Amino acid sequence: MYVSISSFVISFLLLLSYLFGFHKHFKSWRILDSLYHGATGIFYLSAAVLQANATIRSETEVPSGYIPRYYQLNVAATFFAFITTLLYILHAFSNYYH
Repeated sequence: MYVSISSFVISFLLLLSYLFGFHKHFKSWRILDSLYHGATGIFYLSAAVLQANATIRSETEVPSGYIPRYYQLNVAATFFAFITTLLYILHAFSNYYH
């Protein structure tokens, strides 16, 4: 939750600074964008690994027994966390090839 909310706030601030034209005055705007997306990709990777761990543990260590719905929700959350990580990392490196 921390990763997604902080990413939203920083993305919103970067959007506002872009809309107000701050990118025209700084040559390092692409570097800032790449560093932000790279750091966010690393944060999402750590969240995805923790979610994968929670998924594995929800299958075996639930005190009330195995609940298929919770396991399926955890699998979906893990999948989309890794997809989000991949997209952030790809965007961070795409700035170097343009």
